[in-house]
This record gives sequence, structure tokens and C-alpha cells, in this order.
Amino acid sequence: MAKPSKMDCFQLKADFLPITILRFLRHETDLLQSQLETMTQRAPQYFSNTPIIVDFSALNEASDQMDIKQICDLLRQYHMQPIAARGLKNQNTLPLLSDVTTKPAQITKTKTKETSRIPSKIVTKPVRAGTQIYAKDTDLIIMASVNAGAEVIADGNIHIYAPLRGRALAGANGDIDARIFCKQLEAELISIAGHYLVNEKMKTDNIAQNMVQVYLTNNKLQIEIV
Repeated sequence: MAKPSKMDCFQLKADFLPITILRFLRHETDLLQSQLETMTQRAPQYFSNTPIIVDFSALNEASDQMDIKQICDLLRQYHMQPIAARGLKNQNTLPLLSDVTTKPAQITKTKTKETSRIPSKIVTKPVRAGTQIYAKDTDLIIMASVNAGAEVIADGNIHIYAPLRGRALAGANGDIDARIFCKQLEAELISIAGHYLVNEKMKTDNIAQNMVQVYLTNNKLQIEIV
């Protein structure tokens, strides 16, 4: 990028900005508040000031009956920041995004892999509460535990050869093929390409101390023993 001159009015700069998509499955505002309350209690800091795209495309015609301003006010009440909407016809509360497919992202990802390969980021010490580690454009390998209250993020895969008790977010740039591997899954939250599960939704009773993998299939996270 060229160095800006004194005469320039603005500069374009690429940066990492995680954006979460909140996809409505039902036309029930009361249920939305209840689920937000539960989710933020489990991971109170994770969604703080997070940019949110509100997706109504699964509701079909029911989306026209929803009070968009009420929904935005409710999200802000839980410290989320709605920035755009998708799947609506007529509303003035949020900017509208057209429906997009995953093909452009897949093409971009393939080109990136062809042009360069960045070595994996390796962490050998425990990741303590309040710490965030981000592996940009590569995999993240952690040789020690990830404690509750810690957060590890990677644009690629995440490998943890110890207990995972904090939050792990793989495929942060939208890579739906990314995976999370860990020796003991006790996470507060796991996420791949924006699809997430909080602790109370994870079915981990039958995997105990085993090495497990987390991957995305049909827009749902799957957990299985490696």
C-alpha cells in the first residue's frame, strides 16, 4: 500500500474484523431474548461490541412481520452492534445486503493457498484467562492448556494438545473446511467459520479424556473422537 500524502483525504487498509451472522430460524422475539440471555451468561465477553449481520432469509414471508428496530435495540441491550440485514425486502433500520454464495470465498481461499503458505503459529505455554491469541492466515498449534476465560483464534485449523476450557474459533476468515482438534473438550465456546456452540449445547459425555475433532457439516458443528 502506498504511503499517504498530505493531500490524501482517506486511505484504504485491510484489517481483521470478525463479523458474526445472527440467522433467525423462528419469528419469536421473546425466544430471541431468552437465548441471548443464556448465551451471554455462558460467554459474557465474547460478543461484547461484536458487529452483527442479522439474517432473516430463513423466515421467508414472516420476516416482513418482524419489528427490526425492536430486534436491533434488543441486540444492543446485550452489547452487540447490528450493522446490516439480509433477507428483507423493505425496511429502513439497517443497510441491506444481497444474498451471497460461498463460491467467491472459496475461490479467494484457493488463490491465497496457491500464492503463499504461512508457517503455523505455535504456542508452548498455557493460555491464561483474559489472553487472546490470533493466528492470521495460518493454523494455530498449542502445546499446553487453554484456560477458562482465554480465547484462541485462527484463520485455519486449531490444534490443542491439552485441555480446552476457554474459547476456540477456527476458520475465522470464513474457511468452512477448518477444524478444531483438542485432547480434552471442556470449552466455553467453539466456533468454525462463524458457526458456534456454547458449553451447554456440546454433547461431550461420551468422549471423556479422548482427543476429539470439531468440524462443520451442513452448517452444524460436529464433535467426534479422532
